[in-house]
Amino acid sequence: MSEIRDLTPVCELTGAVAAIAQPRLISCAVVDAAGMESDSITIVIASGDIGAWPETGQIIGCKMGYEEGAVVDLGRFKLQRISQTLYPNTLTLTGTAARFDAKDPTELKRAQSKTWMATTIGGVVGEIAGKHGFSPRVHGDLAGLPVLHLDQTEETDLKFLHRLADLHDAVCKPVDSLLVFAPRGQVKSMSGRVLQPVLIKHPPDLQPRNPGYVTGTVSGPEKRQFSGVTAHWYDHEKAQEIKEEVGGTPRKRLPDRYDSKAKAMDAIKAEMHRISRQGDHLRIDCPGNPMLAAECLLKMQGFPIGRMSGEWSIDRVTHRYDGSYRCSLEATRPA
Repeated sequence: MSEIRDLTPVCELTGAVAAIAQPRLISCAVVDAAGMESDSITIVIASGDIGAWPETGQIIGCKMGYEEGAVVDLGRFKLQRISQTLYPNTLTLTGTAARFDAKDPTELKRAQSKTWMATTIGGVVGEIAGKHGFSPRVHGDLAGLPVLHLDQTEETDLKFLHRLADLHDAVCKPVDSLLVFAPRGQVKSMSGRVLQPVLIKHPPDLQPRNPGYVTGTVSGPEKRQFSGVTAHWYDHEKAQEIKEEVGGTPRKRLPDRYDSKAKAMDAIKAEMHRISRQGDHLRIDCPGNPMLAAECLLKMQGFPIGRMSGEWSIDRVTHRYDGSYRCSLEATRPA
């Protein structure tokens, strides 16, 4: 890629809204996140000569990049909310990943109860995906793992799948028309999107006036305060609260009281996974790069802070266009 100062940033909107939004575009931000967080878009346009607002529910596509290089599709989003501001007179359009619908016709976000028995992860994901109109994509290493007995008690299907994923150090996330269940770092690749490692080098002229300016912070993991986890559940037959413990002392006490031993142990297992994965955390603001994506590998090179260099796994990226193009990202490196 040429020097950033020689490149012309591009933000292309597609869909029915594009005819209104593109010629009036002031800024656009696309958030690409790992895990259960829904990807989103926020578009700000000049609204002085707009009559009727665009209809919500329409699909918006967005591409960003440079005229002289790659222009990459960042996703499709359903327009969910519109707001107007006076002085300056602007319209803000907000959307979330296209499969999320505020009306929730299949009750994806309604709390439900069910006991899952004698099945597999692939079976659970397949049944829930079919109920809500998704196509299931379950990683081969996980699909056949047994689910002998797992209670879903007043939980949304998404929250239940998130809890099931935590038990296996995995992630479950809707991606367009797919419901993907995969090991951490492989959700986007399972959805068919090829994620190449991205290299960020320390620029020779590290000054804010330089379009290639990179700034950031790296922080170490919090001191590991806990070696184990404690959870409580209520035994209705004995009419008493029971304590379950895993690991050594000191133990972290989970605040919820669970309604079965199985749920308490599931929660303990998930928290033990989280504790064991604590590592360094990186926040970076850098020149826009459309290849930066959640769950892809980031390589930092030549930075004077040694702990900042090396490989990272990207958790969240925000692509921001306002005539210029910048990215901010968060990444982790397991300890």
